[in-house]
Amino acid sequence: MADKYVVTAEWDDEGEVWVATSDDIPGLVTQAKSLEALLERVSAVTPELLEDNAHLLPGGKAPQGSIDLHIVSQLSIGSAAQ
Repeated sequence: MADKYVVTAEWDDEGEVWVATSDDIPGLVTQAKSLEALLERVSAVTPELLEDNAHLLPGGKAPQGSIDLHIVSQLSIGSAAQ
C-alpha cells in the first residue's frame, strides 16, 4: 500500500503564482505560474525531500515503494458585487 501525503496548493494574488506546501512532506515549498506546472514540480521534488528529510517523518525513514500525493487547491475569488 502506498504512503499518502497531502499537499496544499494556494493561489498567491500578489505574486501571481500557485504555491504548494505540506505538513506531511518536510521542506516542501514550491511555486509555479500554473497549477499544472506546480503539480509537475511537486511530483519531481517530493521523493527527494522525503529521502533527505526522512529523520523528520514518523518512523524516521523514507517511504519505500510508491507514494500517493493528494493535492488540495484553494483559490479565493472576490465578490462581483462591490
